[in-house]
Amino acid sequence: MIGTTEDREIVDWEKTTENGRTAYVIEYSEPVPEPTGRSKTLFGAGSGGTVPAGEQYFEMPDGERIPATEAAFDADGTTLRVRRERSVIDRLRRYLPW
Repeated sequence: MIGTTEDREIVDWEKTTENGRTAYVIEYSEPVPEPTGRSKTLFGAGSGGTVPAGEQYFEMPDGERIPATEAAFDADGTTLRVRRERSVIDRLRRYLPW
């Protein structure tokens, strides 16, 4: 589950829609850092090996999985805002001829 640890747990959360895209506002019991890349608990050796970038995801409190390539974050104290945005690759495909 995104942002949880042995000491930090989810206190409350809300799922909303912003500009037609899914967004979550998650409140934790302790300050939460903004995710900055691959979490050892989500990806890599802790899960039995490496996971291809296209298969990495963040699991939200309601069980929805947001692909890591589509997740954008804003952290402020104990609150983490997670937005689902089109991936950089999807945005580039719109402009490139291939």
